[in-house]
Amino acid sequence: MSSLHLLKCSFDVVKHWVNEAQEVASSDKIMVQYHALGLLYHVCKNDHLAINKMISKVTWHGLKSPFAYCMMIWVANKQLEEEDGSHDSPLFDFIDSCLRNKHKMVVYKAALVIVNLPGCSAKELPLAVSVLQFFCSSPKAALHYAAVPTLSKVAMKHLSAVTACNLDLENLVTDSNCSSAMLAMITLLKRGSESSIDHLMKHFSSFMSEILDEFKVVVVQAISDLCQKFPHKHAILMNFLFNMLWEEGGFEYECTTVDCIISIIEEN
Repeated sequence: MSSLHLLKCSFDVVKHWVNEAQEVASSDKIMVQYHALGLLYHVCKNDHLAINKMISKVTWHGLKSPFAYCMMIWVANKQLEEEDGSHDSPLFDFIDSCLRNKHKMVVYKAALVIVNLPGCSAKELPLAVSVLQFFCSSPKAALHYAAVPTLSKVAMKHLSAVTACNLDLENLVTDSNCSSAMLAMITLLKRGSESSIDHLMKHFSSFMSEILDEFKVVVVQAISDLCQKFPHKHAILMNFLFNMLWEEGGFEYECTTVDCIISIIEEN
């Protein structure tokens, strides 16, 4: 840790400690291994060949620290961005292999990086999406709280890729964790079908007083999109928006709601 801080003012001194840092990088202690690899990365980050060798070594020999794995996924992603971004690369293969890791934080980090890769196609998504789907059905609130907004991002670009997750998201609507339930409902709203609108509006009514303004704005925007897709449902959506105006909320939220109501009136 001291070496990482020293890098900022004495890089030329610390760069000679690479051999010692490589020895410590094989430590059994998870935080020591994590920080040692971090030090090696910052010393070698301008040497693409050295970084690729580091990732190759990790791929072959593995790591004991889940924190170190998460950092190496981040490093591999950064390398992919700086190179041509090709997914036919050992760097992408390393990230993809981390989807099978025994540590949930490593699996999630890998899935998050894959779904956010520029130019990620539908054929590269199935394993990442299936991992996120599994997280949605997990009894651990932290896992589905992380998975739902990530699936929402995927749905914006590749709607068909997350169709299989509909049932899992619908099950989360009644989850005891309010944050997870709210995120699941927003995701379903963004990509909702005409038949599910009545059901979703009923559930949303019981949550609106508990969620933050920034999420309320997202809900209003999603309702606006639904009105454009399903004009026959504008009556129930308008009723919901009018009720939202009675809720406590800030200026941006109330303005967004009023603008949405006016646009629906004009369009319908």
